[in-house]
Amino acid sequence: MRKPKVAFFSLTSCEGCQFVLLDLGEKFFNFLKNVDLIDFSLIEEMPFPKGKVEIDVSFVEGLPIKKEEIKLLKKIRKESKILVAMGNCASLGGIPEMKNYQGKERTIRYIYKKLNVENPEIKEIDKFVKVDFYIPGCPINGEEFLKYAKTLIKGEIPEILQRPVCTECPHQGKESCFLRKREPCLGPISLAGCQAICTRNDQLCYGCRGILKGINPKGFLEMLKKFKKPEEIEDNLEIFGIKDDIEERLKEK
Repeated sequence: MRKPKVAFFSLTSCEGCQFVLLDLGEKFFNFLKNVDLIDFSLIEEMPFPKGKVEIDVSFVEGLPIKKEEIKLLKKIRKESKILVAMGNCASLGGIPEMKNYQGKERTIRYIYKKLNVENPEIKEIDKFVKVDFYIPGCPINGEEFLKYAKTLIKGEIPEILQRPVCTECPHQGKESCFLRKREPCLGPISLAGCQAICTRNDQLCYGCRGILKGINPKGFLEMLKKFKKPEEIEDNLEIFGIKDDIEERLKEK
């Protein structure tokens, strides 16, 4: 019986989501036993096969910043039955997208004083190619990856349960809830599945897993404006790239 062909590709990124998979240890390598691994550079440098390659599932981490990466991404799309955006950067633009809101030229010159480097607007991968499924998080949750990947290699697209981070938060309904303390926590509009790791460690939720489907964030944002300045709220929305998603959602209503 033919094993499904699976590949992991890394565009511009910290590669943290791939390290999460390696941190799974035996669990991840047991998963790999059931597939034909075409590419995973953190395990072994594998030049992308020449000619037409039919990949059953491609997992893509990171963003296409360089022209070569855009070309590679389009090749991956063309040769993959299922293309998965893996992690916050690939799915939402991530932390790199903050550059779009802070003046690209000023930011690039702060880091590269004289060197000329490519300085495009940051865009998530579905702005370049069709994405079939998104695995959320910064970084992703390894156990969640295994759950979805086992469905994906069967040629099926999983369903992600739409519930807010608040449902996993130990502060829910308590005086220690950030919102009750008038702090701009995005838990009520953000997708759960992370086990509320940030709020469990007394940090605000910044929505790294994206916002829930089918919600209108307008009322929630208006509530935040009662105790925080609009610029403070925008700063939080920019951290993991959900600002443009929220703006698009507001236009729909």
